[in-house]
Amino acid sequence: MDSNITEEFDLPEALDAVPESIDRAINDGIDLNGSPLPKEMVSFYKEVMQKEADRICRVRVAMRKKIIATGSKHFDQETLDKRLIDAGWEGLKAAEIAYFFS
Repeated sequence: MDSNITEEFDLPEALDAVPESIDRAINDGIDLNGSPLPKEMVSFYKEVMQKEADRICRVRVAMRKKIIATGSKHFDQETLDKRLIDAGWEGLKAAEIAYFFS
């Protein structure tokens, strides 16, 4: 492979076109030109990507809380519980049932 991989692609659009290759290179710790990626760079990249994954997860938690708070005004307990589960969240917790449906 050419040692100057950027000449083979029209960057940055080309990088978006080969995300699997880039992800694989990062996981292997080897740049597309075959040179090793510094461990500190890979570690920091993985840390940032984990934080992003955690952030996304917190958005889902916030969505669930809003659905329960608002949905409890419009659905009975069984319906809201089933709809949560059908949508991919866990069902109502005992504390949520006690607060919103007692």
